[in-house]
Amino acid sequence: MTKIKLKNYTPYFLILPVVVFMLALYAYPIFLVFVESFNKTSIIAGSSEFVGLDNFRKIISDGSFSTTLGLTFKYTALTVFLKMFLGFVMALFLYSDIYFKKTLRFLSLIPWAIPQVAVSIVWKWILDGNYGYLNYYLIKFGIIEKNIAWLSSQKLAFFCAAFVDTWLGISLVSMIFLAALNSIDRSLYESAMMDGANLIRRFTNVTIPGIKTVFFITLTLVTIWTFNSFNVIFVLTQGGPMRSTETLIIRIYQEAFSKFDLGTSSALSVIVFLILISFSAIYFKLISNANKE
Repeated sequence: MTKIKLKNYTPYFLILPVVVFMLALYAYPIFLVFVESFNKTSIIAGSSEFVGLDNFRKIISDGSFSTTLGLTFKYTALTVFLKMFLGFVMALFLYSDIYFKKTLRFLSLIPWAIPQVAVSIVWKWILDGNYGYLNYYLIKFGIIEKNIAWLSSQKLAFFCAAFVDTWLGISLVSMIFLAALNSIDRSLYESAMMDGANLIRRFTNVTIPGIKTVFFITLTLVTIWTFNSFNVIFVLTQGGPMRSTETLIIRIYQEAFSKFDLGTSSALSVIVFLILISFSAIYFKLISNANKE
């Protein structure tokens, strides 16, 4: 009996080192952030004082917080929509019977495979208002008459950052959707065609149900990744001009490493954590409902 019990617990002992490592790598830092959010800590002074909820009160009472929060939601909504829509369109294209399918699939992964910082630097060079290639060719072909300050304009900088973020994310989304499309049994399409279903009916009755679960999982991941997007915005604009691209993640960085206020930055991190947990709970509920249908 003892041997049987020991055998039952063996798998748990085997994964214990990994669990401990993951807790040390993720859980402990998260715990420290929560603790620090209730303190007033200055890196320069090297002091720390318990202040309770004062950091959260300061953030909420700051008029710019609502603007930053709204900007973050706007940026996330726009970029996630573009990634999901264009990624799905690309997946459908790569799924169809086209020439050089394998080569195109390989090429479509390049934007995702290149480091984000490197890609962002290249795009910053392309979008430069004075020496960028985009202005050069737009003027050359007579589309515009003078240089446009793509990254120095409060209105344009936001959309430029969203565009670059989308360009980076489409590849992975398309590959996930492509894998989901390939998992659908081809016989279902053949049966639908025999029943006289047109292209739209096959899409709504076979394709959509076949990728529904994958869609919601991908939507959850892409939302979290985009909400936490830092590299693209920081390299392109660093949150400027005039905070027009300052998302919550950029603001956390500014509070911690420009103002050296760990308490406020930790409190902002907790707010982001709670928002993303709420998003995840909603999406997982949708996934659960999709699986029941």
